Amino acid sequence: MPVHTDEHDEWLAWRKGGITATEIADAWCGTYGGAYTVVARKLGRIAPPQQTAAMDRGHRWQETVADAVHALTGQYVVGEETWCEHVDNARHRATVDGFLAPMADCSIDDVTAILEIKTTGVGVRHDLDRTEAQVQWQMHVTGIDRAVIAIATIDDADDTCTGLRIVRIDANPGQQAQLVEEADRLLAHIDAGTLPEPDQASALDVVKEVHALANGADSVILSDHADVVARLYDLKATAKQVGDEQKLLEAILRDAVGAATTGVLDGWRVSVSQPAATLTADAEAALLAERPDLGKVVLDRDKAKAEAPELYESHRQAVGARRLTIKRTEGVQP
Repeated sequence: MPVHTDEHDEWLAWRKGGITATEIADAWCGTYGGAYTVVARKLGRIAPPQQTAAMDRGHRWQETVADAVHALTGQYVVGEETWCEHVDNARHRATVDGFLAPMADCSIDDVTAILEIKTTGVGVRHDLDRTEAQVQWQMHVTGIDRAVIAIATIDDADDTCTGLRIVRIDANPGQQAQLVEEADRLLAHIDAGTLPEPDQASALDVVKEVHALANGADSVILSDHADVVARLYDLKATAKQVGDEQKLLEAILRDAVGAATTGVLDGWRVSVSQPAATLTADAEAALLAERPDLGKVVLDRDKAKAEAPELYESHRQAVGARRLTIKRTEGVQP
């Protein structure tokens, strides 16, 4: 089991060269866009993930949770943030939060389990299935047959720990074999420079990002996707019907409640809130008239289009996703 330690940029480059525990868990569980997102990111088709407050919280609490695990289990946490590669396939990789051992000074042979540390907010359900897939991959990579997951609940309001859950997981050779099969599928796509077909609804935003720009007026034949086209067309029509019915029913209920704020009946309560207080355009103009110093310079788009059309066009940028439209063509082929 090769072990590495170095700086963050080198760690990112090392991760990019293989399939990691986080990536196999997302592909296996279909989280964050599933396999499509994993491959798209490996191929550089989408931007790297941004650091989030939850990530910062996890890093900030990792050492404290590790100390708590030692206090609760009697096991020492060693080898924190170790880079690991499978002995027979170096592209199967994992960075473990730490290992558990009965003594502080030990070799890898003394290790009894992998330690995976997670934090979650108050009232937030931890996705244990995803974490279990992560640690099964870590056990596959390291050859260690037991893992401990420490899940700390953190109150983000004052950054305090309100609870700690310890979960012990044994190696599951059957699941690990399936994870290896999935990893090899991902690596095949990465090596070929191809993307797997999206298989999760959460992949939609990633697909939009990957194909954010059009390459002209080229057409593609969608014969292999005839069922998908027809089904999406029907779903869009159904969604419109449902949306129209929803609006009608809401109109009836709003009219029935009238100027009141609550309507009641057996088993139900219907509330209509007070209007939200907003600053309208007229109110904004009145406020500026009273306090001109609160204003700021903004672009007059109409004037820019009329007086500097070429400059205006040169500064326009493609933003948002391209629109998808489906129309029946009475059997006409592209």
